[in-house]
Amino acid sequence: MKAFLPALAVSALLAGAVSAKAQDAPPPQEDWVLTSIPERKATLALAEFTSGVTLVARCIDGAYDLFITGLPEAPLRATTRDLGLSVGEDAAVKTTVWTVGEDRTTAFSRLPAMVARQLAEGGELQIVAQGPDHRRYRFIMALNPSSTALEQTLTACGRPLIDPRDKDTEGDGRETLPALARWEIVPRPRFPAPVGGRSPTEGYAVLSCGAENDGRLVNCQIESEWPRGYGLGREALRSVDRARLRLSDEAASAGRRLEDGIIVFSVSFRMD
Repeated sequence: MKAFLPALAVSALLAGAVSAKAQDAPPPQEDWVLTSIPERKATLALAEFTSGVTLVARCIDGAYDLFITGLPEAPLRATTRDLGLSVGEDAAVKTTVWTVGEDRTTAFSRLPAMVARQLAEGGELQIVAQGPDHRRYRFIMALNPSSTALEQTLTACGRPLIDPRDKDTEGDGRETLPALARWEIVPRPRFPAPVGGRSPTEGYAVLSCGAENDGRLVNCQIESEWPRGYGLGREALRSVDRARLRLSDEAASAGRRLEDGIIVFSVSFRMD
């Protein structure tokens, strides 16, 4: 997956668990800068930090993305990486899975609209990433809570500025299900018809779905898909019509129900 902007180099990283936060003063608040590119049907918001990290949220021709550049380089041949992320003074750092870009210092969110809504709240932002030396690098920055530019990218792609589903979401876009559920019948997507004579050999779509007691998946939404432009998200939605969930043993022991959360997972496409 190629970033829309070139990645920026990570600078001033020290050994061990490294912090990009100044020791004697809080970091200055950065605001989002809005850019419109009509010929690409693109609306883009960018926040650039002195640490070398840049955040980009974009809507291009109806497709929504959010990515980070300037990270420590991802391990060779890795297609995904775990990043810790928190927004707000008292927020805990939560580990989520991201897709590695063509530039290996770039990572794409698998839940871009959800992360954008988080970032729109502003305040202290922490990003934790493992570098190629197997050390953890921690970036501590500050975002301006006035995020009109970021909100305009969401609006341009028809994504809500506030989504009550966010607080009930379980999972972060991995292929494995969150602890609440297990597959009774696994979704088996078909590759869509080639577009312009071309078709990918692999890919994924990330869905967020509610669930009924009988295991049916309902009210599913496409959160992201890769590669774009081949209809993988649409085919993933079709495949979950036939899929079924069951409550995990741990969740059943805790008295939970399938209806308790919005379940996020990825549906993978691989050419045999």
